Amino acid sequence: MFQYLPVENEVFSPYLGPYRTFGLRVLRTGEAGAEEVMVLPDVSTDFGFTLRLAGLFTEKQLDPLHLLDVIGDLL
Repeated sequence: MFQYLPVENEVFSPYLGPYRTFGLRVLRTGEAGAEEVMVLPDVSTDFGFTLRLAGLFTEKQLDPLHLLDVIGDLL
């Protein structure tokens, strides 16, 4: 089973200065515990949007193989 979690990152832009972004951390959970599959660090500056994506992707069990395509389609 895949579990998607929002993660917070502090990044710097020469034009904007420091700012906060939110990404997704993907865990594969099973009887042996949880293993990190991937981290996509900069999805959005909107925490609510990223949290909704994490919930939807976990609910629908999106395979991380398709994560970049789905994020690209959403943005």
